[in-house]
Amino acid sequence: MKETQAQKKACLIKLIHVGKSRLMMSDNDYRTLLANASGGKTSSKALSVAELEQVLRAMKAQGFVVATKAQRKQGKPDIAVRDHGRQTAKIRALWLELHRLGAVRSPSELGLARFVKRMTGVDYHGWLDTDNASKVIEHLKQWVLRVGGVLQ
Repeated sequence: MKETQAQKKACLIKLIHVGKSRLMMSDNDYRTLLANASGGKTSSKALSVAELEQVLRAMKAQGFVVATKAQRKQGKPDIAVRDHGRQTAKIRALWLELHRLGAVRSPSELGLARFVKRMTGVDYHGWLDTDNASKVIEHLKQWVLRVGGVLQ
């Protein structure tokens, strides 16, 4: 029996909500992800099947793993373990240090997000892959040193 578009859309929406939960995304991060994948729509119900598939790909890039029932019974985790927390914390700490040194006007998350977007093309530093996060960290470290700061 072939799946209809409505059934496929409903299945993708359920899967995306599971992904949101497994990735422990805040509602704001989730809405931003939807908007980025769809050109501004912030509700999963308003997205097309293609846009929902794009959201799912973005979640998989963040570590969400879709596991079948059989795989879950065998103990396969629903999310790949990635330690982006330390890199995100380091990026934020360096940004705040640059603010303290007077090199950055605004210590806000929005200012940091705009900086990361200009540097990497990624909308939010929490969504960076390991390579891009490392690139941002190294850039911020060099900036701290240029303005007379000391790295710890």
